[in-house]
Amino acid sequence: MGRAEQRVIPLNLNHAYEMFEMPQADLFSEFRNFLTGVDYCISELRSHRDKAPVLLDISLPDAQMDAGVEERISRTMRRYCDHRISYNIREQRASRFDGASALWIGLPIAVVGMLIVILGEKVANPSESGGLVLNTGGWILAWIGLWFPLDSILFTPLGYGRENKVLRQLHDAEVVVRARATT
Repeated sequence: MGRAEQRVIPLNLNHAYEMFEMPQADLFSEFRNFLTGVDYCISELRSHRDKAPVLLDISLPDAQMDAGVEERISRTMRRYCDHRISYNIREQRASRFDGASALWIGLPIAVVGMLIVILGEKVANPSESGGLVLNTGGWILAWIGLWFPLDSILFTPLGYGRENKVLRQLHDAEVVVRARATT
């Protein structure tokens, strides 16, 4: 497969471990990375819909190069992706469980809100201010009671799923490590 068909992510690191860990460094240095290499790759891949294979083009200083650095980074990347994918799957499940548990509180609040709407129409004229307050307040209570549970069950897990797609791409990424001259 040619490089034109791959998504190339260039990374300029000072040490191989910066791929996975933030180094202690001068925060005001112009060479400071504010993300780990993996976090940068995830961000780069999540910002595009491209499903092309990934090539990580990592440059390290000459002093940091050794014979097995490319294989170590590649192997560690696969382990990291496997670990984070399993973490995200557990977090998806936990989010759905939280949403289902929240229904025990949210449903009674929603029922009270709907009762206020129904009873408010019988007690007060909906076109008058008192009826409008009861009607609106009841709908707001119903919405509040259902919003968090439904958000936790339906929408929050989507972010973990999107990240897992990117992590699978990164898991299978080709890693190329190049030496660069230090100045």
